[in-house]
Amino acid sequence: RTGPGRDTPPAARRVPVKVHLPAGDGPFPVVVVSHGAGGDWDTHFGQAQDRARHGYAVLCLDHVGSDRERLKLGGLRMMKTIEAMTRDADEVLTRPRDVSFALDRAAEWNRGHERMRGRLDLQRVAVLGHSFGAYTAMVACGMRPALDWLTPRVEPGKGLGPDLADPRVRCGVALSPQSPGEPFFLAESFASLRVPLLGITGSNDVQQAGRKASERKDAWALWPGTGHAFVWLVNARHNDFTSSDGTPGASLPSPTRDDVQPGTRAATLAFLDLRMKGDAGAAKRLSPEALDPLLRGPIDEVEVLRK
Repeated sequence: RTGPGRDTPPAARRVPVKVHLPAGDGPFPVVVVSHGAGGDWDTHFGQAQDRARHGYAVLCLDHVGSDRERLKLGGLRMMKTIEAMTRDADEVLTRPRDVSFALDRAAEWNRGHERMRGRLDLQRVAVLGHSFGAYTAMVACGMRPALDWLTPRVEPGKGLGPDLADPRVRCGVALSPQSPGEPFFLAESFASLRVPLLGITGSNDVQQAGRKASERKDAWALWPGTGHAFVWLVNARHNDFTSSDGTPGASLPSPTRDDVQPGTRAATLAFLDLRMKGDAGAAKRLSPEALDPLLRGPIDEVEVLRK
């Protein structure tokens, strides 16, 4: 695609998409998946397959300016490379546009692709992301990025950036959702959230710039409107919320990933079924009573907040 950027005329940007289709004719609700910094379109492969088994067409993106290949270019300076990615003005402001471009392509595929014609329900669209992908999902749902930490500077240098929401998105899922502060959001960013959002995080899910995991939960108070939910898993870690099982590629290591995935997948499915399929019974599945039996190992407590 082409679009806004520092280059004039704007340079083309590849937007690779891996599609996971359910069995059957559909049409199926669509979930666009955005990986975190240093990930790729297979970072959430296991979760995408799970969503497809439950009747969702899943479009997994590769954000080429902040993916695994760019991480490799940084060599052993992995954390410095990730920090640079999440402050790169083009990447921060481009990722939500990748979501919109993928939906544009999906509309074309739905009209004429040999295998996808008529199988994508683009009246029912959700976006899901983890970490940098959570930022991407939150912005696609209406939150506005901060300009304060971007490099190079984007005028006026501070305050809120552009509205990059996509009106086709009906709800979102943010795994490791951010709180206000470096590098993504201000407190004012949250006021423009326009669709229901599910946040899932945990007490060991630390943030950049030394900010505590608990600040993610504190930011829940800033989410305006209704229809939102927030799941807090005691002792869950940052990398627990990704799962590339089913592919040869290795996930970033985490000793508690297998303990966190059942609850994360169940909560995500319940929220999507409620907001995308109108399944009233799904609300009961998004509750401490329903999620508690799925807890394993050190993940010994779950809290569910609602608005």
